[in-house]
Amino acid sequence: MKLLWSIFAGVGGLFVAIAIFLFVLDQRFFADAVRTEGEVVHVRFNSKGSGAPEIAYADGNGLTHVFSSNTYSRPSYRVGDRVPIAFDPDDPGNAAIDRTSDRWLLPAIFGAIGFVQFSFGLFGLLRRARRKREIAWLLREGQRVDATVTAITQDTSIRVNRKSPWVLHCEATLPEESAARTFVSRRFWYEPGRRLLRTSMTVCYDPRDPARHVVDTGDLDPRQRS
Repeated sequence: MKLLWSIFAGVGGLFVAIAIFLFVLDQRFFADAVRTEGEVVHVRFNSKGSGAPEIAYADGNGLTHVFSSNTYSRPSYRVGDRVPIAFDPDDPGNAAIDRTSDRWLLPAIFGAIGFVQFSFGLFGLLRRARRKREIAWLLREGQRVDATVTAITQDTSIRVNRKSPWVLHCEATLPEESAARTFVSRRFWYEPGRRLLRTSMTVCYDPRDPARHVVDTGDLDPRQRS
């Protein structure tokens, strides 16, 4: 899961960086651009019915240029609409529509998607790091009890490459309780039953809050075997 959260955070960070880059380019362009007014001479439509305008405008020397927007919108512009245009005085053919909705559309899209993905990935990484610290404390300081392995199942709520991880289900009655509790192990991306050498596992738990627990599956991890 760490890889998945890292990918979310990385892609989100990339999208935010693209949004910032587009914002900086926009600021630089419009800071030195010359403003004028153009007229929509044609509208291109895509299969969804959204339109992108082609706008004719004149530069400072009276030469006419046509700017073809790549931004499709609905409702679209109509032929004859007057549209504010900004163009580069050193390259009059380099122009953009001088409206907030057009200027900020791409940075806003990349920024919003990037922020959501980055926040989602960062939350997952922080939550995972917190759980690792909790597990380390439970293994070191937690109270221990032997729990009987009752089942080995796949967690179908998670699927990666059409595969779901495996978990161990264990039952034990804590000293201060009369009813048995069910404990679920960490997820395995291999079937752990082939490495299971006994019918019980050690559960480490916080006696003040038994919901904070971990099934000690260290000997089922091939990386920890000699």
